[in-house]
Amino acid sequence: MPLLNEQDTEFLRKDFNDKLKNNVRLIFFKSEGACLYCKEIKDILIEVSALNDKISLEEYDFDKNPDKVKQYSIKRTPAISIEGDMDYGVRYYGIPSGHEFMTLINGIINVSTKNTGLSEKTVEKLKEIIKPYNIQVFATPT
Repeated sequence: MPLLNEQDTEFLRKDFNDKLKNNVRLIFFKSEGACLYCKEIKDILIEVSALNDKISLEEYDFDKNPDKVKQYSIKRTPAISIEGDMDYGVRYYGIPSGHEFMTLINGIINVSTKNTGLSEKTVEKLKEIIKPYNIQVFATPT
């Protein structure tokens, strides 16, 4: 049974057709022993990736694929890496449902278009940063 209703599916299909420019890989990390909602997340990602040919899905087990965990710097499961022509470091931890679903969708579009939505002034200021930073954004409806 699909998780997305017909209206949402058609909206996303059209939105992706209109906006996606480059291919996007959704790289899903699960853990068989300790991954709350991994089945539901995989189902969501299968549905989303089926909406446009520019979106592909890969799946790895956190415990069985330590090389991939290290390659993508995954800290815990469930995790989704959103990758375009390169790895931009975009990670989504947790289940992308409810209000957080659009965060996943916007991440896919931003990576595909290589557009963050930041102003030129902000982009120029960010170029002044010379050492690596780990920026985390927490989304919650409360």
